[in-house]
Amino acid sequence: MDDIKVVGEGSTNLPNDKRISGGSMPVKSTSDEPETEQETLIHANPPDHTSDNISTSIETMPDDSLFPTEKDSPMRDYLVQEVPLSPWGLAKGQNGNDKSPSLKVSDIDTAAPFESVKEAVSRFGRVVDWKAHRVQTTEKRVYIEQQQHEKPNDEILLMKKKSEAEEEARLQKELDSTKRLIEELNLKLERAQTEEHEAKQYFELVMLGVEETDQGVADDSSVAAKAQLEVAVAELASVKDELEYQRKDYDLLVSEKDIAVERAREAASSLKDVERQVENLTIQLMMTKESLESTRAAHLEAEGHRIEADMAREQDALIWNQELEQAQEELEKANQQIRSIENKKSTLATATALLHGLKNELAAYKESKLTRDNPENSIQAAKKNVEDVKQNITKATEEIAYLKTAVSSLKNELEREKAALAAVRKSEGMAEVVVASLEAELNRTISEVALVQSKEKEARKKMVELPRQLQKAAQETDQAKSRAQEAREELKKAKETVEQAKDGASTMASRLLAAQKEIEAAKAIEKLALAAIDALHKPENEPKTGVTLTMEEYCELSNKAHEAEEAAHTRVAEAVSLIDVAKETESKRLSKLEQVTLELAARKQAFDAALQKAEKAEQGKLGVEKDLRKWRAEHEQRRKAGLGVGLREGFEEVKSFSVRAISPFNHNSMPVLKTVLPERNSNSAELSPEVRSLKKKKRSFFPIWI
Repeated sequence: MDDIKVVGEGSTNLPNDKRISGGSMPVKSTSDEPETEQETLIHANPPDHTSDNISTSIETMPDDSLFPTEKDSPMRDYLVQEVPLSPWGLAKGQNGNDKSPSLKVSDIDTAAPFESVKEAVSRFGRVVDWKAHRVQTTEKRVYIEQQQHEKPNDEILLMKKKSEAEEEARLQKELDSTKRLIEELNLKLERAQTEEHEAKQYFELVMLGVEETDQGVADDSSVAAKAQLEVAVAELASVKDELEYQRKDYDLLVSEKDIAVERAREAASSLKDVERQVENLTIQLMMTKESLESTRAAHLEAEGHRIEADMAREQDALIWNQELEQAQEELEKANQQIRSIENKKSTLATATALLHGLKNELAAYKESKLTRDNPENSIQAAKKNVEDVKQNITKATEEIAYLKTAVSSLKNELEREKAALAAVRKSEGMAEVVVASLEAELNRTISEVALVQSKEKEARKKMVELPRQLQKAAQETDQAKSRAQEAREELKKAKETVEQAKDGASTMASRLLAAQKEIEAAKAIEKLALAAIDALHKPENEPKTGVTLTMEEYCELSNKAHEAEEAAHTRVAEAVSLIDVAKETESKRLSKLEQVTLELAARKQAFDAALQKAEKAEQGKLGVEKDLRKWRAEHEQRRKAGLGVGLREGFEEVKSFSVRAISPFNHNSMPVLKTVLPERNSNSAELSPEVRSLKKKKRSFFPIWI
């Protein structure tokens, strides 16, 4: 006799299956092959009744072990069921012989395609550690920002070194030029000292000549002395005028020097103001950097909240999909049970038809027996047949009662399943509402984060421009400092030139005194000459009171007077040329000082513009901080208000539902299939380890079926 092997599992959607007539499980013919799974033999009971013409289909009777309980895993355990057959459920051969039944050994393959969700996700996608990925992204972002902050600092250091080198080169040039100027002035001073020494010697010679003329002068020298005296008086007047002009120029130079000193002081005070403003700008730059770091930290926190919200949404979607699949499997099982009940009804109808046929045959048989055989034998046979028929009727009535109870229980179970399905659909609708609210909140947070990122980019651009402006302002202040130093040096040089002019004026005054003395000597000589002339006009008998000079002495004296006169002219011309040179240098210094003051004014204007830009950047920073505080306050209010908590709580009320599978032949021991949904809480610390592990996985590639 062949064997029937039945291997059961929770899933029923299997390809290439054959179904046993009258049963609800697919079977596969494996009658001639050895099997490794657990086998259960179903032996047909020998027919103990006389009705050979009864032919019914194979009928399976599911026991309580067909339906998994709470402890059984529908995806892993293989259930083996012993299927008893009814006495009339064995199919006979074509000729009605009991020795050739058409029984087959069948195998139900219900192996799970995936053992876990992790295996499916690993097969169709990949697993990503979001925490490590987030830490790596934050480290990369911090490293890039540090490089961006270090780059302008390096540029500032390079610019400082370059400006220091340029300043050193310029100071070296100025030092060389001042050295050359000092050497030239030393040469001029030595030349003036030699000329002064020569003038002193000449003055001494003139004084000796005057002393000689005091003793007596010849008559012929009076006319030449008058002419020389007139020339000397004219030269004295011109020298006095020139001296007065030089004094006026000196007063002007002194007043211009005072003005230059005042301007230099103003430039120094403005330079101090610029330094204070630069310090204030550096303080503001530090404050803006701190605020930018705080905004960046807030942005990272918002991104972390967004990622957590995505992971929670994915987790809820996976849980809902699992619940929906379980509900679909249970509904499919209920449908299979309903189909099995319908098959039982059809078999019951065939049994009742057979019963009516048997009754008719029995009545006909009784009539024929009464007419043909002995009444006693016929009565015994009829009694025996009646007893058999009664037994069959009692069995059929019992089976009908069992089927009725099964139908009623299955109807109740179907109504219960419908109620559970309605509750699941209601929970799915609530889940859709929750998902929609979460998506709206996520979109709103994404838009807010994008707005914060745009404002952060603008603030970053302003922060990038602010160091450049500060660098420009620092360069301009350095240039202003250098120019102020140059102005100071030029003012010092002007003072030196003024002092040199003073020295020249004092030397000129000494030379003028010497010239006045020479003029006085010439006047004395003139007086002597006049006295000599008077003596010549007097009669010869009068005594001579004049000094007689030879022609050679007179020529010598006249030559010396002429040479002294020329030397005085040359010295006056040299003094005038020195004064002109001092005027030119002073005018150059004043023009340079005016240029420096103009450049300082331009730098001040540029610095004011940079201050305005810094104020605008500060205003933009304050606006970003205000928006960020507003966003934080709204986010805190939303988080405290707990949007969507009520919907989630309403969805979590549907925690579990049960599906009771009732055996049609044993209504006292009906197994219960319960699917317990895991409770979800908003607090992530109370989740199970499997749910926590889902947070580290990539977004699922499976579609969300609603």
